[in-house]
Amino acid sequence: MKPLIAICSHDAEFYLVLSHILAVDGFTSALASNVDEMFELAAETPVHAWVLDCRPDNQMADTCSRLRQDARTSALPVVALIAHGAETQHIALLKSGIDEGFVRPLAPAKLLGYLRSRLGTGRQSGRRSDGAMSLNYADIEMQIDTHHVLCNGREILLGPIEFKLLRHMLENPEKVLSRDDLVGVAWPGNVYVGPRTVDVHISRLRKSLKQSSHSDIIRTVRLGGYALESRTF
Repeated sequence: MKPLIAICSHDAEFYLVLSHILAVDGFTSALASNVDEMFELAAETPVHAWVLDCRPDNQMADTCSRLRQDARTSALPVVALIAHGAETQHIALLKSGIDEGFVRPLAPAKLLGYLRSRLGTGRQSGRRSDGAMSLNYADIEMQIDTHHVLCNGREILLGPIEFKLLRHMLENPEKVLSRDDLVGVAWPGNVYVGPRTVDVHISRLRKSLKQSSHSDIIRTVRLGGYALESRTF
């Protein structure tokens, strides 16, 4: 059974974006607009964690306090996503009993990493899972043993060089990788490869990913190299 993450928010668009991010990483989600709906949801189905959409015009600290006081929900992890302008609520949220708080915008990998660690799902961004030879980050999934790559649920075809480049980036998400690093993993050691050649293959990889992804997930770092980074939300 996929872990169910309950999202408390009044913003349908925010919920749709977050639910898609969660679904790509193997979670299911449900929307509750207030604490009463959260209690109803907890009574109807097993909830594994709560995510609170904290904004200047709401008081999610009160919501968290009520969750902590109810036996049905007191033991579940509570994560606060704090929007711009609501930073002053952080102390109140901590006092109310949240387990973790993230100030937005943030990279989805940080939230997903926390949920995986707390819930013990065993799936980690940029790390090989034990059950299958796969690497996952944001909306990218690579099956190493079969050389299949999915982006946003769609299979994309990569050449052997692009596959090796992407694999190394998935193994080191959000880390800036120099061109020399990339040459070392994607080309034979007895072959000279110039920086321009690396740029050409990264461009091909970026183009293939952008055909299925909603954003440009490969960041170019001037004089540094490249990094695999998910967009913030």
